Amino acid sequence: MRNPKFKEIKPNYRRNVLEIVLVEGRRAKKYNLPFAVFQNKAIGSKNRFALITIDRELGNQAASFALEDGSRGDFPADLVLYYCDPSYDWSPINQLKKALKDKLGGSKLSVRVLADALNTSPSQVVRLLQENRVSKQIAQLFRLAELAGYQVELTLKKKKAA
Repeated sequence: MRNPKFKEIKPNYRRNVLEIVLVEGRRAKKYNLPFAVFQNKAIGSKNRFALITIDRELGNQAASFALEDGSRGDFPADLVLYYCDPSYDWSPINQLKKALKDKLGGSKLSVRVLADALNTSPSQVVRLLQENRVSKQIAQLFRLAELAGYQVELTLKKKKAA
């Protein structure tokens, strides 16, 4: 069970991210949370953060902010891990791996059959399905999802020129 707490939050308008330091136990780690995560907010150099506060009453596990245009928002520390830490249990990639593991386990397909379908080795298939590990072979993971009957979609948005 992870228990992240905010230590520091600073906006970086050049990179369009919030630079966040989370503390878990004695370990501190820095993350860059993109402004795009806050979909309903127009955050940028023209609409800056007026105030960012870490909520002490909630054990430093939540933060709230106000923008110059008057809009407000808040977010938990888990949201940072969800978007920025691939080893987080509930990250999208780990959820896909769990779903595939359950689906493939029920289908009784052998690892060798899956490896042949992906044109790779059985050990690579086992590594692909290991949770809490970053997989550099995301294309193979998506192919495996398709073989299991899942449809994976990625949406890319083009940045507007400033």
